[in-house]
Amino acid sequence: MKTIFRSIGLATLAALFVVAGTGTSYAQAGCDDMDTINALDAKIRENYPKVATRKLAIENAKAYLEKFGACEATKEFVDWLKVQMPNWEKSVAAADDKAKKAAMFSRFDEGIKGEKYDEVYAAGRDILAAEPENLNIMVPLGTIGLYQSYNKNFKYNDETIRYAKTALAKLKAGAASTKPSGKYGAFQYEFSKEDAISELTYALAYINYWAKNDKKGALPYYYEVTQLAGRNQSEPRVYASIGAYYVDEAAKLGTEIAGLIEKQKAMATDAEKEKADVEIKAKVGLFNGYTERAIDAFARAHKVAPTATANDKTYKEGLLKQIQDLYKRRFDKETGMTEYIAATTAKPFPDPTSAVTPINDPDPVTTTTSTAAPVVQKPVSTNGKTATATKP
Repeated sequence: MKTIFRSIGLATLAALFVVAGTGTSYAQAGCDDMDTINALDAKIRENYPKVATRKLAIENAKAYLEKFGACEATKEFVDWLKVQMPNWEKSVAAADDKAKKAAMFSRFDEGIKGEKYDEVYAAGRDILAAEPENLNIMVPLGTIGLYQSYNKNFKYNDETIRYAKTALAKLKAGAASTKPSGKYGAFQYEFSKEDAISELTYALAYINYWAKNDKKGALPYYYEVTQLAGRNQSEPRVYASIGAYYVDEAAKLGTEIAGLIEKQKAMATDAEKEKADVEIKAKVGLFNGYTERAIDAFARAHKVAPTATANDKTYKEGLLKQIQDLYKRRFDKETGMTEYIAATTAKPFPDPTSAVTPINDPDPVTTTTSTAAPVVQKPVSTNGKTATATKP
């Protein structure tokens, strides 16, 4: 009885006994059920102070209000409950939300540590549904597919592209880091702002070019990487990939030129041959333009390529051989290459999405023999980045 005494007071208690003795409907409604009143009161007071047991307090409070909310003797306690319960419910909901998020973050972290990327992406989607601005989750999701692509695992490419684009938009809009270090991401996928932008942009370039074979679509991202500060500005494979694109385009032109020359040989009149000659010269000029751009790109790749390991040296030697072959093919000589490269790379790097300017040599182009380019050797290990988050 002590509990109920504290809540309703002596005067109210006296009134309660008077009412109970009248035999009216008031007593029949349960207002004289002192055992239940005291039991619920005790449970409420015991459980509401702790968040861990506050749900039980809420359940008992609801039962109390349902059974005794209209009783005059319990009015003081009922009024207090009505004020407190919304606050309790908010605190319980916040605690539940915190526990749910903790489980999601734990799943995300353990997935990265254990290289279980299905778990990482599943947890990441759940976290971002609750926290759509969380770049510490978004940045890893926007780069994991890049590193997995090095191992020919393309499962995460579409999600990586989607998250990389979203993260880049937020970073470029000035989204602040939530970490004391000022970085974004988690574990091995944590970067400074400059490096995060560089890595996410590189991911878009690499996945589109090598995994999705959308080489033209990858060019704007590759070029952007060369213009950005950050970890990939001096990555030789950025320039080599652009160079490989030029080589492919030049090879297509070479095939077209060879076909036009063969058709020209079978033409009956000089007028027809002269018209074909104009078309051939235009193609040759464009072929030369693509070849010179390829030399430029591979020269820049060679310039920044490291030599720290045996693999690095092999890669750099392959780039030099590529440059030598292209230079000889373009100018039909080997001398003067060093000076030509120095002069070319001193200029701003051409935007690969811009139109290639045809380059025709002053001397007339002979069209009675094939001017098609021989098969151009592909760059050595152009897409052979290491299978880890750390670049060579």
